[in-house]
Amino acid sequence: MSGAGSSGSRQGAERGVIAEAATVYAPALPGQAPRARPAPTRSRGALAVALAGVGLVGVVGIVALAIMLRGTAPIDALEQSSSAAAVSDAGSAQDASPVIVASAPVVTKEPTTTTATTNRATAEELDAARTKGATTLATLAERYPDDPEVLRALVGAYTRDKTNYAKAMTTVRKLLTVAPDMAKDPDVKQALLIVANGPVDVAATALDIMGKEMGSRGPELLYELLSASGLGKFPKERATRLFTDPKVKELAGPGLLVANDLRAAAGCDRKKLFARAAKEGDERALGHLKPLLATKGCSWHRQTDCFACLGDRKELRATIDAITKRLDQESSSKQ
Repeated sequence: MSGAGSSGSRQGAERGVIAEAATVYAPALPGQAPRARPAPTRSRGALAVALAGVGLVGVVGIVALAIMLRGTAPIDALEQSSSAAAVSDAGSAQDASPVIVASAPVVTKEPTTTTATTNRATAEELDAARTKGATTLATLAERYPDDPEVLRALVGAYTRDKTNYAKAMTTVRKLLTVAPDMAKDPDVKQALLIVANGPVDVAATALDIMGKEMGSRGPELLYELLSASGLGKFPKERATRLFTDPKVKELAGPGLLVANDLRAAAGCDRKKLFARAAKEGDERALGHLKPLLATKGCSWHRQTDCFACLGDRKELRATIDAITKRLDQESSSKQ
């Protein structure tokens, strides 16, 4: 009985709940106001919170699982990227600083014989031009303007014709510029001496070249010119005046100057130059002193002393001996 009553009580309670739910959630009938839904109970809110927490835990778990499954490869890649960036920055810093690079050794190529002779005419070319004369030599000189042999040949060709004396002196100047040693060349000397004794205008040019454009060789040529016989008045006067020029004196040197003064002095006037000649004179001075030793040669029978003013020649002999001894010593010191 008690079991049947208890079962009936439960069934009655269930029917009451169902009836209440039907009343609450049933749609409103026409003409009735809609029924308000009851507010959610506290138990439903707690359920929502619980579900949210479960969801959050699930998300965290998924993320952790993904990281574990991916492994360390992405991290290593990031580290390698960072290292590469650091190396790149270091390289940029090195690029910014000066870089010293050992240069390759410079190899200097010695000029070959062919290169050294490209500015020179061949022997065949020069011989052929000499045969044809000044005009052909002038053309060859245009092709080889720095060839001393061509220029020297052209000087000789021009000197054979007085109308070409001016061209000869122009060529001499060019030759001395290209090859200063040509001042000692006998062909150049001959050309200068010939032109110096020629027409006045070109003679002045030749004398000026000898005096100032040939180094020490120039005054020597002036001295030879003055010592020669048959010299015209103009070249003699101009050459004498050049020997008073300070520049010419410097180039000439003391030995040549005292020789020229002995040459210019007449007879007994040379006696006052003995002391200077003893200290500075050379072979050229001896050439003017030794003839004074003769005690005969004047008057119609040539038995009279031409330089009786020199007396017994004792001072003259002492001067000659001093020069000879000094020259011997200089010669011995050079050996």
